[in-house]
Amino acid sequence: MRSKHYWIALCAFLGACATDGASKTAAPDLMAEDIERNEALDAFARQFRVDEIIPSLSIAVARGDEIIFLGNYGFQDHDSEELTTSETSYLAASITKTFTAATLLAMEADGHISLDDDFTTFSEWERRCNWLVNSGVIFGGAELEGLTIPPVDCNATISLENVLSHRVNGTPGADFIYNPIIFGRLSNYVEEKTDRSWRDWMRDYVIDAGDLEGIAAGWRDPAGAEVLTHFAPPFKHVEPDVDDDGFVSSILPNTELNASSGIIASPSALARYGMALLQGDILDPELRDRMWTPTPGADGSPEPHGFGWYVEEINGRKAVWHGGWWPDAYAGMIVIVPEEELVFVALGNTDGLHWGNNPLNDTNIASSPLVAAFADLFLE
Repeated sequence: MRSKHYWIALCAFLGACATDGASKTAAPDLMAEDIERNEALDAFARQFRVDEIIPSLSIAVARGDEIIFLGNYGFQDHDSEELTTSETSYLAASITKTFTAATLLAMEADGHISLDDDFTTFSEWERRCNWLVNSGVIFGGAELEGLTIPPVDCNATISLENVLSHRVNGTPGADFIYNPIIFGRLSNYVEEKTDRSWRDWMRDYVIDAGDLEGIAAGWRDPAGAEVLTHFAPPFKHVEPDVDDDGFVSSILPNTELNASSGIIASPSALARYGMALLQGDILDPELRDRMWTPTPGADGSPEPHGFGWYVEEINGRKAVWHGGWWPDAYAGMIVIVPEEELVFVALGNTDGLHWGNNPLNDTNIASSPLVAAFADLFLE
């Protein structure tokens, strides 16, 4: 049997791994300039997949109300028999947090909750907070590469807004420190206070509101069952002396839905999600812009994060984004450039898409090679 290295090399040479090239999936009225950009992005993505040893890689770019590029590379199964397609789905991990932000803002607008509500009043808070602070996990408080992460004060009043903007470490509402563990408990709070499942709220206010297909809100979502038939299993990188392919099958991470993780989707489905946000189908523009506005730090200066989204400037344009990363399993990102009505999504089934330099108190999506290539081509 030929090794997976052979098939990766063959695909790179023949271009056979891109089952949906830009020329097939782009709108028929694309200009020559768009076609050249798509071809350049396609070539970069093919080589990137080989270099980063990603068995299945999918990319989507949308502009306005159209998807203008779909690139699908590799195989969506364990045995290199099922080619990656535009329906191939991945665990989007922390990209789920963007769905959470839209859900909570819409719930507040309809009077179901208030972002001023005290998050610490849910019954599990004391136990969960004390565990985190004493666990040794960095999000409970630690020193990390020169960054001091203040401990969480389990006796302080912490609002939903504090959690949604990741301002819970130290003095609540002061400074941004990414804290996915406490953020994930927003779903516990909502379910206890409303006596309704988090999945139902997220479907009502985001997935169904945006008329989105191809998105499963966790692997137990009956409305997203078809998404799981195209699910790409995870792999992890290993040294050649362990396996000469450079990767082996990995344990499937937690695929249950909570406020931090659980969305399973293809890049094309997430691109349509980004388009629906831009077009005001999920949130009215005022609420959406509030979500994408940086929150103030303790000194009043803007933080690099709004509600559920990072905010960063890329090539002179405001960009909002979020990454997803399960170590040794999945990685990806969604980037929206509101001024240009552009959406960029990439997902893969190793952590080869993870760009490494991800400070807990700042932004750095522009250091991702794929995002840099997208920006150079589409944000000249």
